[in-house]
Amino acid sequence: MLYYHTLCHAALEHPSSVALGFFDGLHLGHKAVIAKAVSAREKGLLPAVFTFRMDARGPEKKPALGYELITPEDKRMILAQWGVQAALCPDFSEFCAMEPEQFVQEILIQKLRASHVCCGRDFRFGRKAAAGITELAALCKPFGVVVDPIEDVIVDGQRVSSTWIRSLLGQGNVKKAAALLGRPFGYDFQVTEGKHLGRKLDFPTINQPIPPQFVTPCKGVYASAAYVGEQWRPAVTNVGLRPTVEHSSALNSETYICGFSGDLYGKRVPVRLLEFLRPEQKFQSVEVLQNQIRRDTAQAEKMAEEYLKQDFFKSASGFQNRK
Repeated sequence: MLYYHTLCHAALEHPSSVALGFFDGLHLGHKAVIAKAVSAREKGLLPAVFTFRMDARGPEKKPALGYELITPEDKRMILAQWGVQAALCPDFSEFCAMEPEQFVQEILIQKLRASHVCCGRDFRFGRKAAAGITELAALCKPFGVVVDPIEDVIVDGQRVSSTWIRSLLGQGNVKKAAALLGRPFGYDFQVTEGKHLGRKLDFPTINQPIPPQFVTPCKGVYASAAYVGEQWRPAVTNVGLRPTVEHSSALNSETYICGFSGDLYGKRVPVRLLEFLRPEQKFQSVEVLQNQIRRDTAQAEKMAEEYLKQDFFKSASGFQNRK
């Protein structure tokens, strides 16, 4: 898949069908928009996506906090699995000041060679989000570009949205969040060296600091799965601040991988949170914590073994060789 990080490098050589959107979660609603663009491949168009990042920094710019539902590497992998052949993902600052006419002409026509455009009915673009799909259709018409608005995806009578999913994750309801995402929620942050406290407790863990722009799951212990040694393994993950053993304000994911021993420092290990077991808590002693970890591990391993029978975990496509 062609992947462009900036506008200046983007230059498709083939007419395309473009899905437009922030696509911050790649949930079922986003999938419907992108699937429509991909279906235009039957008409000879290159399936493409225009999305963007919100991590601009500068004198008056701060990164948006707690919004990402997916890491960049997972995003690229999923887009490729869905059949996207080209993606343009610039920083928001590169185009946020563009007038609607400029956005259509310079990005859709010149950069992406769009012949067909798909978007959700709430899609906004142009300086200060001045334009919607009515303006998009009017601006695209002189260029012969067809604009295809996609209906919302409804689950349990409610529109699937990233806001809903963030709310569920904040409640620890990773099971419902997975249903709206169409896959288990997780991440693949780099493993960093900790204080080796897990090893001293006979449960060596991998530490993955959660960056501030990533969504904050409910603090607590989860049954999970981790991809190591070219396979998914049952695991138990604590998301939180580790109040029993240290005082910290930095959110961390700490995972014990059942049946695995090895050095994973510096590697990006995919972890998926499967079910919430209990809230994070401070224990009276390290010994009490150790006993609770044993119980958590036994419960998590049993749960994870059932999840690993699902199709998502049977395929390792895209997860190998992450660094």
